[in-house]
Amino acid sequence: MGSKPQPRHARKKKRGRSGVVYILLGILVLLFPIFATLYNDYQLDKTARQYAQKVKEIEPGERVQHYIDEAHAYNQRLAQSGHHAMKPDQSSPGFDEYMDTLNPPETSGMIARIVIPSLDIDLPVYHTTAPSVLYRGAGHMFGSDLPVGGEGTNAVISAHTGMVNASMFDNLPRVKDGAEIYIEVMGQTLAYEVTSRQVVKPDKYDAVTYESDQDKITLITCTPYGINTDRLLVTAHRIHKDDIQIEETWKPTFSWWMVLALVLIFLVLLIVVIREWRRKRRRRAAKALASADANPGNGRESDSC
Repeated sequence: MGSKPQPRHARKKKRGRSGVVYILLGILVLLFPIFATLYNDYQLDKTARQYAQKVKEIEPGERVQHYIDEAHAYNQRLAQSGHHAMKPDQSSPGFDEYMDTLNPPETSGMIARIVIPSLDIDLPVYHTTAPSVLYRGAGHMFGSDLPVGGEGTNAVISAHTGMVNASMFDNLPRVKDGAEIYIEVMGQTLAYEVTSRQVVKPDKYDAVTYESDQDKITLITCTPYGINTDRLLVTAHRIHKDDIQIEETWKPTFSWWMVLALVLIFLVLLIVVIREWRRKRRRRAAKALASADANPGNGRESDSC
């Protein structure tokens, strides 16, 4: 004999529960990239904060100044031979020298740390802007000055926008003129102030300029978000600031797509709660009506004294 068919109300209840399960699974799918991004952001921030400690591990301490002097000497030679924008190819002239500068074994490949307090950006900086490098943090552009400061220098630092699992430079378009940027390199912290922003085509290399009496950095990332047809260039000039304090605690950075996803999740949950409340209210009303029909005498006034 076949199984007894379920009552109609039982089938509706089962379908309702299945719908809730699917909605919750959809919410988990939306939440996963947010949690993955925040986790990776935390790891990048942690790596950047470890840079100072790694520099302190360089022994003897005189080697730290030696690395700084080497970087300044490299920048002077680069200014004489000419700045350029080349792909990070091992066959490029001067590439080996570039990779050996600011590269003590203690720092695990990091050449600096970049911090933008107003955007809660804190990233390690590595040699070159090769794709494998830009998945690990910010990259320094080969052919630009190393980020140790000095008149006539312009260190170009690039990071991704629109990665599926890390914020990187997602919020760089929000930076305001006057915002401060800190470069921590070999035990010293250099302060820069944002002075301009511009959007250029990817091959517009002459947008990065060098001025003999200026100490600058240029930050580069893709724009518009998710389309990446152009490049956003943020230029900042050196300011002399004493007693720079970098906050050593991680703060979660929410990109616009995270906020949008959270809003959608909130709206879905709100709709689910409202529908469930209405369903229960209808069920209570139906039960009350059924009870009234089954007991027509209930609720009438009695004729007895």
